[in-house]
Amino acid sequence: MKHKIAFFIGTLSTGGAERAVSNLTLNLSSEFDNNIILFENKAKVEYPYTGEIIKVRNVKASNVIYKCLALYYRMNIIKKMKKRNEIKTMISFLEYPNLINLLTRKYGKTVISVRNHMSTKHKKGLKSFFWKKTIKILYKKADKIVAVSHEIKNDLVTNYGIDEDKITIIYNSYPIQRINELSKEPIEEQYRNIFEHPVIITAGRLNKQKGQCHLIRAFSRVKALNPNAKLVILGEGELKEELEQLADELKIKQDVHFLGFQQNPFKYINKAKVFVLSSLYEGFPNALAEAMACGIPTISTDCLSGPREILAPTHIGVKNMSYEINREMFGVLTPVCRSNHLREKDSLLEEELTLANHIHHLLNNEDLRKYYANRSVERISDFNINHIIKEWENMISKFC
Repeated sequence: MKHKIAFFIGTLSTGGAERAVSNLTLNLSSEFDNNIILFENKAKVEYPYTGEIIKVRNVKASNVIYKCLALYYRMNIIKKMKKRNEIKTMISFLEYPNLINLLTRKYGKTVISVRNHMSTKHKKGLKSFFWKKTIKILYKKADKIVAVSHEIKNDLVTNYGIDEDKITIIYNSYPIQRINELSKEPIEEQYRNIFEHPVIITAGRLNKQKGQCHLIRAFSRVKALNPNAKLVILGEGELKEELEQLADELKIKQDVHFLGFQQNPFKYINKAKVFVLSSLYEGFPNALAEAMACGIPTISTDCLSGPREILAPTHIGVKNMSYEINREMFGVLTPVCRSNHLREKDSLLEEELTLANHIHHLLNNEDLRKYYANRSVERISDFNINHIIKEWENMISKFC
């Protein structure tokens, strides 16, 4: 008899958690019967998957009262769904699905996946206050918490009082062979002229978390030193117009290319010189790991959490981190940029200058690029989906 499980997430497009769900459903053993629960109003499906998709009907929530009613309504739907479909284990991803999963925990085993450094993400404001309280009260009631990095586990234990025995660390996994195959595909003719130049590339939602404004500002310095350089940004998000305006004000608009969400981002990444992750905080950044699977050198901010565990695992816990280029690492780390709103006329931050200098150094040192490209391929093998999927299967089997 198959183990009936459900993955609960808002959508199957654009995000790292969404891609993780896609990879899980595609690679879990056939002994598992997969359901994927999505919110109807966000139920965009752009990633491949296996299993049945179930959509939770949309509820309009324009104010706090209606949002509470919407939450109650969705809780009832999920509760009935758990009973009707006899789902023995529900695995949820991201805060809102985790909340609903935990509030309906009486009706099946509850596994939640925590994919961001919560104390960094929820620092201030009413919304952050709500999530701080919710995490402290409800997360300890989960049957199991899956954290995607050691730092996330430490955060949950230290700042939210979660029992460390309840938390299992399972790194994100990647279909490395498939990524490698996709990275070799040709890019569309309309973009080929861009990649005839030295390209710095990044990928992710266009929002404050990903720090693309800092990368664009750093690129203005790179461009002054490397006139032929181009910056390619993959992804969609609410800050697109603001980022385009910033590039325009810095007079580099013609050299910053927004290519939007791409079904196959790997074919662009593979043809760039350097991949840069400029995030202010992360959980375990898929974009960084997938760029490594494409076989190119990477630069990342040393944000909480994930990048250091990927690029410099022997430096976990080191307090006074040096941000010099270090061949002992699998890529280059830079300090996290301050997140205050910046204008084009503001002087570059020290962190942005460090990022710009490292990009410039890699662009102009072919031997170093080759070295870090090889280190990328070496390191990413540790996250092969064939190994890590077994950790998920073992964890799920304990509840079925």
